[in-house]
Amino acid sequence: MNTIKLRLAAATALGLVLAAGSTAQAAELRYATGFGPNSTGANASNAAADYLSQITNGEMTMQVFPQSLLGFAEMSSGVRDGIADAGFVLFPYFPAEYRNSSLIADLNMVLTLEQTGDRGGLAWTGALTEYIVMHCDACRAEIAEQNQVYTSTSATEYNLLCKPEVNTEADLKGLKIRAPGGNWNRWVEAFGAVPVSLPFAEMYEGMSQGIIDCSIASFTELVDQGLMDEVTSIVTDVPGGAFGGSAMFNINRDVWQSMTAGERESYMKAANYGGAITSWEYRANNAAAREKAIAAGIDVHEADQALHDKTMDWIRNDIATVTQLYSEKYGVENTQESADAFLEIFGKWAGLVDGIDSGEALADLIWQEVGSKVDFETYGM
Repeated sequence: MNTIKLRLAAATALGLVLAAGSTAQAAELRYATGFGPNSTGANASNAAADYLSQITNGEMTMQVFPQSLLGFAEMSSGVRDGIADAGFVLFPYFPAEYRNSSLIADLNMVLTLEQTGDRGGLAWTGALTEYIVMHCDACRAEIAEQNQVYTSTSATEYNLLCKPEVNTEADLKGLKIRAPGGNWNRWVEAFGAVPVSLPFAEMYEGMSQGIIDCSIASFTELVDQGLMDEVTSIVTDVPGGAFGGSAMFNINRDVWQSMTAGERESYMKAANYGGAITSWEYRANNAAAREKAIAAGIDVHEADQALHDKTMDWIRNDIATVTQLYSEKYGVENTQESADAFLEIFGKWAGLVDGIDSGEALADLIWQEVGSKVDFETYGM
């Protein structure tokens, strides 16, 4: 397990140490993720931890707790309350708390409309990082209300992984589909299926025990979550989208404010690196898992044309639904303007990532476009 040490200059603790005539000791930064050990998400977190130690010559270090200290459902309050110093927070799990950020996350099926393919997650990673850090005061304010500071994002494309054969709209009728919330829940209901809320780590048990028939997830979860033996049919083009609401390295605000500006910069650089590596590794592992699925005899296919076309029409209409929903249910102001602003940024990033050939290159691009422009004397303070 990687170890990350971080000097926390808490005034009271420092005062006690100085009063005792001793040298202040470095404290460990505890980073929690809901991904299990050796999964794509956990491995990328470890890579970010290594990178943080590397760029600070070992002066800043972090301990990664995969699916142990906190699960995804407890992550927001756990980071807020200091159970973990930093963690992988999923905005859509807490739409009332992160209403402005979740509004944008709910637009993720634009990847399907724009046909961004296996680079959609890369584009979303850069776009959401830029949007929250540089353009969305309301997003940063609501994150601060949860005693956190936002630093980075990761994203990967989603597919429909099913135990029964699914190809047409009729095939969907009555199926129990694990949906990650938001627009996916609405799509499932609109096409006659039943959305099921099931923890990420329980996908295998849910499918093997008949609690769910399908899960909206990435190809990678066939391997990471052991779904290869349960899934027989994978629809690649509907409903599509990506999990677009991850705050991969949200950090407790008290911890952040105890750092020097240089330490904050190093932490965000490592966080940007971690988000980029996660998105890139999901891209690579999605491709590898797809090949394994085909070799194992799983039917990997696009939906029939009628279901595809109807889904495209539904997505176009749902963008208007999203802006209205967050305005009426959560009281978010200027929802259409926010959606338009983000979609413009996403379009820019879809072009920027076109020639990216590694996770490191994506990290460099995000730092160039976003991190290098941050004033670490004031950001998150």
